Amino acid sequence: MADDAGDDKCSAAVGEGAYIMASIMAITGIMATVLVLSGLFHSALRRLGQPSIISHILAGIVVGPTVLGRAMDLRELGMQDAGRALSGTIYFVRMVFMFFIGLELDLRYLRHNLRRSLAVACGGSSLCFVLAVLAGPFSYGLLHPGQATFQPDKIYASTALFTLVLTSTASPVLIRIVTELKLTGSETGQLAIGAAFANDMASLTALSVIIVTHSVYGGGAAVPKQDEPSPAAKAGRLALMAVAAWVAVSLTAWVARQLNRIKRGRQYISKYELSGMLLLIMVLSLLQQVIGYSASMTAFLIGLAMPREGPTARTLMDRLAYPVHQLVMPLCFGAIGARLDFAKIGNFSATQLAVAVAFTTLLSAAGKVAGTVLACRALGIPKREAVVLGALLNVKGYSDILAINFGNKVQVWGEPVQVVLLLSSIINTFMAGPASAAIVRQQRRAFRYRSRCLQDLRVDDELRVLVCVHSAGGVHPALTIANLSKGSGNLPVPVYLLHLVELVTSRKYAITHQLYHARANGDGDEDEWGYAREIEQVAAAVAAFTYDNALPVRQMTAISNLASMDTDVRHSVEDARAYLLIMPFHMEQRYDGRMVSRGEGRRQLNQRILQRQLCTVGILVERRFAQEVAGEHLQVMALFFGGADDREAVAYAARLATQPAARVTVCRFLLPTGKGLLGKSQETAEEAMLDEEFMADMYGRFVAPGLVAYVERKVSNGAETVGVLRSMVGTCSLFVVGKGGGDRGVMTSDMGGWDEECPELGPIGELLASDDLAGCGSVLVLQQHNVSRPNQRMRAWNNLQHRYPQVADQHRQLDDVADDAVVDILAGCSSYTATSSRSQKPN
Repeated sequence: MADDAGDDKCSAAVGEGAYIMASIMAITGIMATVLVLSGLFHSALRRLGQPSIISHILAGIVVGPTVLGRAMDLRELGMQDAGRALSGTIYFVRMVFMFFIGLELDLRYLRHNLRRSLAVACGGSSLCFVLAVLAGPFSYGLLHPGQATFQPDKIYASTALFTLVLTSTASPVLIRIVTELKLTGSETGQLAIGAAFANDMASLTALSVIIVTHSVYGGGAAVPKQDEPSPAAKAGRLALMAVAAWVAVSLTAWVARQLNRIKRGRQYISKYELSGMLLLIMVLSLLQQVIGYSASMTAFLIGLAMPREGPTARTLMDRLAYPVHQLVMPLCFGAIGARLDFAKIGNFSATQLAVAVAFTTLLSAAGKVAGTVLACRALGIPKREAVVLGALLNVKGYSDILAINFGNKVQVWGEPVQVVLLLSSIINTFMAGPASAAIVRQQRRAFRYRSRCLQDLRVDDELRVLVCVHSAGGVHPALTIANLSKGSGNLPVPVYLLHLVELVTSRKYAITHQLYHARANGDGDEDEWGYAREIEQVAAAVAAFTYDNALPVRQMTAISNLASMDTDVRHSVEDARAYLLIMPFHMEQRYDGRMVSRGEGRRQLNQRILQRQLCTVGILVERRFAQEVAGEHLQVMALFFGGADDREAVAYAARLATQPAARVTVCRFLLPTGKGLLGKSQETAEEAMLDEEFMADMYGRFVAPGLVAYVERKVSNGAETVGVLRSMVGTCSLFVVGKGGGDRGVMTSDMGGWDEECPELGPIGELLASDDLAGCGSVLVLQQHNVSRPNQRMRAWNNLQHRYPQVADQHRQLDDVADDAVVDILAGCSSYTATSSRSQKPN
């Protein structure tokens, strides 16, 4: 009655035109305030790992009667409150939002982890369902304090909706949390996304059934018994709603396929066709509402069944992604928050409200986490990862809020219960991000990644390799290198492939659901909006290589801009616990044999990775390497000038020598006698000692048994070095060389300016990768992980003491001895090692 009085007062005070204009201005101001406050809240809360939905609801609460509603009375403008005003204004927009949610949920992603995803989703939801059913009557009494009459129908309906609120998971919110935690490439993140998809679709389907059942069998006004429809009439109406929903979904999918056929080969459909498609979706949804079904749920089903291939879905996702995330979502969830009035919580006292919110929150969290942990333990997933999955799957935000609104609409719950349940959903979502982040950080600290140099590994030790590719063309050569790196062990080498996708900022809102599946697109057009076509091509190349070579490959995808992609690579190295990282060179060979650059950003990415390396890094310059490996034998040449990087290169080549398809030759470059260590520092002398000890050990383990060929070349300057390298053109398929370091000054001087254009390759690597030596084959430039170099020196000194005590005793007396004496003793060590190590067998 008070609302009607307010309407009459407004009508009497202003004219009809001014009344309409005042209402429009008020609605516009409310929407603008929600959008501004939502952005401000999210800029602060995202630092705490909170998704945007929390900010949207909080902005609505501020605009609603709880805060700003106390300062102004919207009834003077003919409105009841800000929440109802927003809900009425965005009625048609809400249908677009639900259609977009259905379009984001791709059923085909579940095929990749179907059994495990369903098991995890069922584990958490089943325990929540059991707890909700058992606690249903108690929760109804807790949510309705002071109610004396017993209403069985409402208790049953409340329990049904209560189970839906507890068991639901908001998959779009979870995807954003997983992305922020950088778990998208991990098995835990992918399993969480798959389980959330399954849970979300099941929850929304159950809500659809509840809405249909209420519409057909109950919820209307009381009618005389003689006027109540017969069971046959109710069944007929139910069948009519089902058939109408099927017709709406099928008709929209048929129109989309026809547009795809007409626009075959095009990137997008036209703006008129897009407008017509959206109009068709809204008309079909409204027709369903006339029959008795929910228009929003019909739009969701249409989006769920929309064909994902072709320009129609591409255009819908690309054109709707930004406005939905930036405008529609804040308004939809802001309207929910604006309808909450904490001053009208009915019979709840402050203590009762706190108890009700805490009970609902703990019941949902305990059911999700405990059920997920039980399901994960049955699948053999570690307990810590199971707890992370349980915390992630407890996020709320979509189907639970729809269920809460539906319960309030059909008067199963009142406004106070809506406040309690919505607060519980907000708290659960608020806890999920920080809780998961804390567990992940603790897990990463407990299993802190510590890399080892290739030089420290035996050839039968496990070598974890992470290869990075920018496109499908680089998959075969990168995986071929990784396959040859497995050494002499019987176990297959764990190979991880990271697909580096450069993020286009204008598309960043359209790629969320496309990160996790490969689509079968048969129309031959490119997929710029979600990168799915590019990801699909890489996945197909990986699958083909895996099938041909029986090599297990774990594929990951990193989508970010090149300026920050080195962070993603570092995280992937830590997750894979890799010992060797192989990056593609920023230049590729054209059809005429010349090298062309694929972007300065890729070159800078390689340089940043080398500067912040976590393990040994290799830069692969590929020149038809995959075709040459398909031949009878792979000719590998490892170049040794001296230094830690060259020792790493020879150690890696020694692993290749254990493969039957590889023929490895080590070529050592030496200065003429007498120029070795004259005028050099003590550190250089120690480095030379490490080189001698390493080469002696390599000779005894690989050269003497005939696994590796060994040659020496004496050069006095860079010109002679270039001449020797030119003579090797055409003799090898792969050159393995260190980036730099050691005693290279004289041997690489006067080389004509090499090491100026591509310092990430070093002077020798840049020369071999240049167009002047285009026929020399592929080049792998290695930079050793520098953390272990002090330990490596100590290990080498201990080995020298143990194996050659007489040389070690002499070396202790060399602190103040001239450099000539150092040269003589090290030369003696080299000759002694070469003669005494021939009887040793390779490890």
